Amino acid sequence: MVGADDARAAIPARARQIREALGGTVQDRIVAAIYRRAEAVTARVVEAPTGPARGWEARIDDVLTSRVLGYPLMLALLGLVFWLTLAGANVPSAVLAGLFSGLEAKLTALCRAAGVPGWLHGILVLGVYRTVAWVVAVMLPPMAIFFPLFALLEDLGYLPRVAFNLDRFFRKAGTQGKQALTMGMGFGCNAAGVVACRIIDSPRERLIAILTNVFVPCNGRLPTLILLAGMLGGGSLAAAGAVAGLVLLGVAATFLVSWTLARTL
Repeated sequence: MVGADDARAAIPARARQIREALGGTVQDRIVAAIYRRAEAVTARVVEAPTGPARGWEARIDDVLTSRVLGYPLMLALLGLVFWLTLAGANVPSAVLAGLFSGLEAKLTALCRAAGVPGWLHGILVLGVYRTVAWVVAVMLPPMAIFFPLFALLEDLGYLPRVAFNLDRFFRKAGTQGKQALTMGMGFGCNAAGVVACRIIDSPRERLIAILTNVFVPCNGRLPTLILLAGMLGGGSLAAAGAVAGLVLLGVAATFLVSWTLARTL
């Protein structure tokens, strides 16, 4: 029994040595072998239809996934999504804040008319109600804008291209390109990003994606970052650069921690 226990204890260490010796995950090599086999079978039994060699969809795909234009377009498009989310949420957030503030005044007047003790008014109105009202006013408009835009990009087929572009970087970090999608969802809401990690097949890589999703700032933290950047940045351009730098810092932390966890889990 002792020998069997020692053998079982040595299996994880041996598996880690094999994974490091192969220079990549075993799962990636298995999937690559499956695809090569599928391509070989397809080449023998499928005849390509005659017609135009390449359509406009293929040309767009070449641009979106190219090494030269793919990354700038990805940053520009995702930056546009973030800008639309933040800029478009200002008006509805202000409207909701005004409505909730007016309702708070009415609740305060009602409590005073009913003779509610001050400590109870503080707990219910100034505590519970005000907290819920501010959370809804700050987070609901960005989420109502960001997630439809994110869903639109997914329906258009752009998110798989983002995963393809970032697959090389995540692969070097020891994970896979699908983590780019969960990381993108984390910008909208980290909880949604964690739930989205179920699209990752490998339990180990899924765990890494879950643990590192917190490094990207969600729209609950972005308003705080924007406020601090506006107070300390000294100008709108500097503030925008500071927020962008913090977002990129979160992405860099995601890669670094993913690389560390891939070699320790």
